[in-house]
Formats: sequence, structure tokens, C-alpha cells
Amino acid sequence: MTRKIRVLLCDDSRAMRTMTASILEEHGHEVVGEADTGLAAIQQYKATRPDVVLLDLVMPKMDGKAALREILDFDPAARIIVLSSLGAQSDIERCLKAGARSYLQKPIDPEALLRVLGEVAGT
Repeated sequence: MTRKIRVLLCDDSRAMRTMTASILEEHGHEVVGEADTGLAAIQQYKATRPDVVLLDLVMPKMDGKAALREILDFDPAARIIVLSSLGAQSDIERCLKAGARSYLQKPIDPEALLRVLGEVAGT
């Protein structure tokens, strides 16, 4: 088995966080925190220092693009996978240029999630 990856889940949808957490936990990974706003994502990142952040783009109080920049300003080595139903190529490119390691389209395919998570975490 691959090593346990510590993940911070950031999505304003509780159902999305619950579904994603169950996929991760079923495969031996640990959800170290959850956030439903961009501001909470930054606070949780600083508090938990996860291996990987799963970050939704559309969230209240601060969107995922702003949270991405703030987390990377705080920790340039942060590994962030952007999740979004907004599949515009320009959004994807902007996030990757800003420092996101990968991008997954919602609804999330569990196999793709686990593969990308392993690649980004370096397992």
C-alpha cells in the first residue's frame, strides 16, 4: 500500500466534502481538516500543514483562486489540487500558472482523484 496522505478538504458543499472524505479514508488516507470558505482554507492549512490540499474554486468569503495564492504565499511548497465544476480552460491555466499542482473536474471520478493525489504527493 502507498503511504497515508494527509489531506485538507476545501469545498463549500458539505456533501462534496463528505463524499470525498469517504473515498480518501477508504483508501487509507487521512482528512486532517475541512474548510467551507477560502478564509477557512487558509486557516486550516496553517493549522494542519497537510500533504495535499483539495481546493474548490467557488466558495464564499474568499474564492479558491485567492485562497490558492494566499496558501502559496505562506508556503511556496504547498501541494494544491484544484477541484471545480468550472471547467473553463482559462481557469485551469490560471490556477496551474499560480502554482496549483493539478486540476480535477467535478463530479470527481474516484480513480482519477486517487491517481492525481498520489502523483501530487509523490507516493
